[in-house]
Amino acid sequence: MRISPELVREMADEAGFTVVRFGPPDPGAHAARFDDWLDQGRHGEMRWLDAQRAEIKDPLRWAPHARSAIALAFDYGRPAAEIQGGARIARYAVGRDYHRALGNRTKKLRERLEGEGVPRGTVRVGTDAVPILERALAVRAGVGFLAKSAGVISPTHGPYLLLSELLTPLELPFDLPAPGSCGTCTRCIDACPTGAIVAPFQVDARRCLSYTTIELRGRIPEDMREPQGEWLFGCDVCLEVCPFASSRGRATRPEQELPAELVPHRAVTDYDLVGILELDEESYDADWTGTAMRRATRTGLRRNAAVVLGNLGDGSALPALRRTLTDPDPIVREHAAWAIGRIDPRDPGLEPALRGESDANVRSALRSAMDRR
Repeated sequence: MRISPELVREMADEAGFTVVRFGPPDPGAHAARFDDWLDQGRHGEMRWLDAQRAEIKDPLRWAPHARSAIALAFDYGRPAAEIQGGARIARYAVGRDYHRALGNRTKKLRERLEGEGVPRGTVRVGTDAVPILERALAVRAGVGFLAKSAGVISPTHGPYLLLSELLTPLELPFDLPAPGSCGTCTRCIDACPTGAIVAPFQVDARRCLSYTTIELRGRIPEDMREPQGEWLFGCDVCLEVCPFASSRGRATRPEQELPAELVPHRAVTDYDLVGILELDEESYDADWTGTAMRRATRTGLRRNAAVVLGNLGDGSALPALRRTLTDPDPIVREHAAWAIGRIDPRDPGLEPALRGESDANVRSALRSAMDRR
């Protein structure tokens, strides 16, 4: 079976990818780093990573026909976006859910390959939802170099990259590693609001806002709430300060030039922070379908909104936060209490809420809020 590399690149370009490179179908030396990261517990509550450790380190377990990886990247850089009221959202989550949008592009490429004679069932595709070290494959294929933030930076397009890959039975010629490096720059390490980049190329997810605002279920640790600042979902700080972000990619291009996937989702344009705080199940299902922000769950989004309101010191949100002290969800009640304490520890709703509260964490949050008087 012979398919020219030029044809594959042409098909990937037609599918809408910004970068296409060829490399080994396995993570190589990156597997040992992954082992060390897991052994140190830096994956937090993402237990599936440890449960699938063997498959993640050895993709041939689930892609036995793989001889090469087609490593793909999509430049999602776009101007920063805010929820009404001042909350910030990681750029990748502003538009349509990238799992679906990027997944459709990747599957389109697979169909083209099968149309050229690649046996059906021998190409495995991934878009952040399969057991694979995507950044490792991207770096090995030359999509970009590994950043000190543990992300991937394309020397031509910058750091705002969504990654995808196809593990194929094709014997494609491997591309050279991408030129460039972070050099002596430590801007991402210095700017991280929570100190999550514990050393060059090493991130402790438990301290990363992209973990605590999205993957973490339950309460956000108290020492992580103030550093969360205005971030409702994810965090772009390490990308925004990167020199490659300001000189490459589309991060500063006007909205008119954005592809359809990056146009803001209606949840971004139609909701404000109080609306998210008081988001009910029906509205969540009706208005938040098709956005990657659903990953945080309705509880997580409401919890995050309370934290942001507290950090903004938004006094106009106090009536809504006060109403939330009687919400059925103790996670949301706790973070609402914390927010009220940040805005006005003398709020008249705190003491009555404490008298009627049975949850230990919420009671502690209410007492702490009043102690700020």
